[in-house]
Amino acid sequence: MDYISLYSQGKFFLDVHPPLGKLIYYLIASWKGFQPQDFESIGQPYENIPFISMRLFSGICGIIGVVLSYLIVRIDHGCLISIFTSLLILFENSLFTQSRFILLDTPFILGQLLTTFCFKSFLRTPLGTGKWWGYLLATGLALGWTISFKSTGVFTFLWVGIFTIVELWDILGDLSVTTFQWFIQVFYRFLALFIIPLTIYLSIWKIHFNLLPYEGPNSGSISPHFRSSFINYKASPVEVLYGSTITIKHNELEKYLHSHDLKYPKGSNLQQVTLYDFDDDVNNEWVIETPHKYYEDKLMKRKRPVKDGDTIRLYHKSTEKYLHVNDIRPPISEHDYSKEVNCNETRGLLGDSEYEFKIRIMNSKPHSKNNLPMIKLRATESIFQIVHKHHKCNVISHFTKLPQWANYQNEVLCVEEPTIPNSMWYVESNNHPLLTENFVEFDQPFPFWKKIWEIHLAMIRVNSDFTNEHSSSSYPSSWPFVLKGIPYFNTSSKYLGFNESPIQIYFLGNIVIYLASFIAIIFTFIKISFHLVKISNPYVQYFDSTNKQKFCDNSTQYLVGWVINYFPYFVMERNLYSHHYLPALVFAILILSEFINYQHSIIRNTLMILILSSSVYVFYEFIPIIFGTNWTFDQCTAHKWFPGWNIDCNTYIG
Repeated sequence: MDYISLYSQGKFFLDVHPPLGKLIYYLIASWKGFQPQDFESIGQPYENIPFISMRLFSGICGIIGVVLSYLIVRIDHGCLISIFTSLLILFENSLFTQSRFILLDTPFILGQLLTTFCFKSFLRTPLGTGKWWGYLLATGLALGWTISFKSTGVFTFLWVGIFTIVELWDILGDLSVTTFQWFIQVFYRFLALFIIPLTIYLSIWKIHFNLLPYEGPNSGSISPHFRSSFINYKASPVEVLYGSTITIKHNELEKYLHSHDLKYPKGSNLQQVTLYDFDDDVNNEWVIETPHKYYEDKLMKRKRPVKDGDTIRLYHKSTEKYLHVNDIRPPISEHDYSKEVNCNETRGLLGDSEYEFKIRIMNSKPHSKNNLPMIKLRATESIFQIVHKHHKCNVISHFTKLPQWANYQNEVLCVEEPTIPNSMWYVESNNHPLLTENFVEFDQPFPFWKKIWEIHLAMIRVNSDFTNEHSSSSYPSSWPFVLKGIPYFNTSSKYLGFNESPIQIYFLGNIVIYLASFIAIIFTFIKISFHLVKISNPYVQYFDSTNKQKFCDNSTQYLVGWVINYFPYFVMERNLYSHHYLPALVFAILILSEFINYQHSIIRNTLMILILSSSVYVFYEFIPIIFGTNWTFDQCTAHKWFPGWNIDCNTYIG
């Protein structure tokens, strides 16, 4: 909802996902007369917010997804197994829960299912027919929807790409198809499955940028050149003087050198120095002083530029202390070559080299006037290192974050011979009473293609920042076994009406569907592996039945889809949650339906009855935490089937 408010105000924001989902919810809200407002806490009552219409969109996407799952299976199989598959999607608790809220997952999964249906129909349709063209173009449109909703849409894009290459390989082996005709087929697929989705994706970003013409809460995450495209951007004087109040930004991470009144819990126990994301904070402000003069003295009365090689002190304006390095190991990077960076001494000792740093200008930003020699320090243009005079180390930062005692902000330390990108800084904002002209200028407006490049780099940085400890995070290895859920909502007594009962919403998968689909994946993988070993024998020719061929083809496609949507999370260094498994779960359910359909009719029917009835039973048992209906403390406690299911049963006391 915060994003919708920012769209309404035209203020820039940054998210880890592409903007299509947020744009759709914003359009629905605007259509219903939404007014911008702040959302301070979960459980806060809605006022003049069309949440029913917005949630209805997500619910409709869930309903269409159920229908699409039926149609996907129906391409190759009968009505009964298709209904069975769609009912599993319908009664899957976690998918159902997601479809009830203003979230991106359900519309995203709709795009995934639509892509799967259109692509499989395309592969099953005779080459060059009208339906073939229709399904090919529909696949491209569905891909455009999917990749524009969530960053993980790239996995669906990759899945289509893999089996497009497999299909083109098969066509290449057809002797009736000439080389020219084959290249024509490659071009058609490139146009429909790459150019069309990419065009949709970029068009959505163009609309997004046009709707956000003003600086917003995440403006500090992008470069000054990007920020110059905003209507309310305020340029700083380009010349940096002694006595200037400046903000210093890390060139690689686009975060601010920052200090606050919290202290390190070990080491020097002095004031912390960190990197901070947001620009609108007085704790990002530093004053440049000479080693022997305070900035209020003559430094404010005459222009003296800061030059390459100068020795300076950095005075933290808010806490009235100085940037300082001492020979103590940093709190988390405990190497012999690393030293702690802190703030110390109100009105630090003049001439003390512990507080003195050398400016070493290393390079210039692309927008700078390159014909100028790199002598003077220039705001937004000069890229420099901060070298401690006494210890000869460079002030650096990196992706590693400090623990909760530092509010999970990035560590700043001083390192001898650091990696170059980690040690580069630049001045973003600059203010001095004598600087009233010669402001930062950019040779040309920041072009759309550079915006796209920079916004994606920023999205990657934001995604990698999700490393803070969270009680609901989980490991991918636990997802198929439903070892943990996510508490979504719990009523607060201050928001309860007189006759209202306490409720909660808890994201939890249907244990029967999760386990049955995972078991099916194991058996399917073994069966396909043996099949591949068998057909790889060059001395024996095997002729598979139609049913077996369909099973192997479909199961291979779904198995690859499951792997692509699941295994990348094992190498992601960020907090992960069980809802990240949902795209892989959809492929797992399709594998389950293929596996059951391939069995003998008696086994097939028995398995369908057992799995479906058990799934419906589990769905029914957990309706209170899906719909937020009444429950008792004893009922809640009885439904904690696994230790990781941290459903808050105290909600129902009293």
